[in-house]
Amino acid sequence: MARRNSGCGFWLFAWTFGLPLVAGAIAAALLALTAPAVVPFLIASDPAQFAEHGTAWWGFLAAAPFVALLLVARARPKSLRRRRSSTPRRQWATIRGLLPRAGILLLVVNVTALVLLLNGNVAHGPHAARQTAILFGGSGAAGLAALIAFRVLARWFPSGARVKPVTLAAVQEATAEAEKTLQKVRANNQRVSRLAAAVEQQLQATRLTLDFAGLCELHYESRGCADNAYQYYDMSRDVARGLSGIVVRARATATMRVRSEINPATGRRERPNRAAMTAAATSLAQTRSKIGDEVSKGLTMVKSLNARTADLKFSIRDECGTRGQRWFDELEARTEARRQAEGRLPA
Repeated sequence: MARRNSGCGFWLFAWTFGLPLVAGAIAAALLALTAPAVVPFLIASDPAQFAEHGTAWWGFLAAAPFVALLLVARARPKSLRRRRSSTPRRQWATIRGLLPRAGILLLVVNVTALVLLLNGNVAHGPHAARQTAILFGGSGAAGLAALIAFRVLARWFPSGARVKPVTLAAVQEATAEAEKTLQKVRANNQRVSRLAAAVEQQLQATRLTLDFAGLCELHYESRGCADNAYQYYDMSRDVARGLSGIVVRARATATMRVRSEINPATGRRERPNRAAMTAAATSLAQTRSKIGDEVSKGLTMVKSLNARTADLKFSIRDECGTRGQRWFDELEARTEARRQAEGRLPA
């Protein structure tokens, strides 16, 4: 009951204090983004209203480019946001690359806001609430659509080196290899799941059902499985990253963003089958996504397996008498020696 009350208290606190903060942040961002259209409109049409809140509006106007730049930066895919610029020059290059999109975002939002203002949504008078909702809701929806478009473009056509064309056969071959990788990851997950069930069965029993040698073998197999799984998952993630590059090239080729390759047989550039290339790119992207999901699932299972394997180690020490204690001490000594050899700190 205490846990349930704690959970209810958290959600009550989040609803009471968190929701107003989020709503306030969204409102402030909308006011800043629409300020370039609202400020001139108020100065020209209603100077008295502008004079009443002029200081606040000037502040929102000054913050507009920074808010737009921040939103554009946050709208990028996670893979791009995780890249850390190593030098100030690269950091400035990243900011310069975001400036055009920030300008487009401001243009889209303020053109929408100006159109709504000219249509009578001045957020003043007896219908102020409805007009305010129309003005800022419409402008916010336009800005959100622009941010989504930026995110899709950044994912499909990331900035950087020139995208090279790719043939349909190469994409289909990559898809076949990706399917093989997916099957191997799933098989590895099944092995981890099987070992986790075996370890859990021993720990849940009133007394350990295997003999000492069997328990040691189970512990050894479990640790080896976890170590191999980590290495294989790292390799699978590298494969997934490589597949992402092929997907980008395939989509660029299908949309004619790059020139097609020369056919060695004819010596001519041939237009790709756009429908087939798009379908192949979609299939490859789906398989790559499945690999990522299976790897994430497997890593979660391996972490759980490692925790239960550690519990099995202590159970062998506590329930297998002198042999169990000696085995435990030797295992800890080997582990410590390996850590020192690798230059790692003790756990």
